[in-house]
Amino acid sequence: MAANIAGVQLLLDDGTDLAAKIDPRFLDLTLTEKRGDEADELSLTLHNHDGRLAAPSTGRMLTLALGWRSGGPSTGLVGKGRFKVDEVEESGPPDVITIRARSADLGGNYRKRRTKVWRDTTLGAVIDAIATRYGVASMVHPDLRGAAIAVLEQHGKSDMAFVMDLGSRFDALATWKDRRLILMPVGARTTASGKAIPTLTLTRRDGWTWRFSRADRSQNDGAEAEWHDKGTGKRRKVTTGGQNPKKLKRVYASHAEADQAVKAAAGKGKRGAFTFDYDLAEADMQIQPNAHVKLSGWNARIDGTVWLVESVETSLGAGGLAQKVALESA
Repeated sequence: MAANIAGVQLLLDDGTDLAAKIDPRFLDLTLTEKRGDEADELSLTLHNHDGRLAAPSTGRMLTLALGWRSGGPSTGLVGKGRFKVDEVEESGPPDVITIRARSADLGGNYRKRRTKVWRDTTLGAVIDAIATRYGVASMVHPDLRGAAIAVLEQHGKSDMAFVMDLGSRFDALATWKDRRLILMPVGARTTASGKAIPTLTLTRRDGWTWRFSRADRSQNDGAEAEWHDKGTGKRRKVTTGGQNPKKLKRVYASHAEADQAVKAAAGKGKRGAFTFDYDLAEADMQIQPNAHVKLSGWNARIDGTVWLVESVETSLGAGGLAQKVALESA
């Protein structure tokens, strides 16, 4: 059996492979990948005991690949995308340099506030237009691309905040990562390109400490909303059913938009009743936020729950390649 040997590739924007250069000074690396609207984060800490290491400037781009050179759950480095250095800290003694970077690496004014009204379009067309503005690719899941939008106001919001709002409205993962604007349903079984996302299985033998929690959730068992029927001038209702549905305050412009809103609200209401945190014995770089996970070897409630990956924290240090996984019930 091959020994477990962790590996990392860290390319600077000019093509320089930093991994080899910093190896004698390497202390630790932590990558946090999130399903929500926050950017992925990369932190790197280096020795500078002799003062000969020059701290890098902010704004530089790093491309990361991480995994196992041999052994491990899956051999090979896995690309984790591009990160923009946004903070550099020097401290001591002993003297160290800490570099922090985020995955939202867009150029242009993506934080600039804008006002625009979108009419008679689709969600896919809106995302495509925003992505084009910054010269990045758009990846919209087929289940969302054709969603009809009668009227949509972007009032004094940045494109980044506006995209996050769309993610919440459509119960979708909405994020800017690796020069891509991604929008896909929470818990989707396929990628935006249609490729099946496999369900992962984790057992008690795969890790060390774990924690299972039950949250006190709302008693709503569905959702309902009103929409304005232009043909009759009256308000109509759409509902997902249930004995105590959550009533959405907004009046929607069409049946299609109201229907999408109640489905999103019902989906959010069901998720997160249970959470599960697990420290894996060996990091598995195939685990990604939003993937489905099957747990096996605990009890009927834990093993019988459908789980989604909420976040993954991977660290490389003296103890090797370690990983913490946060799950929530789907």
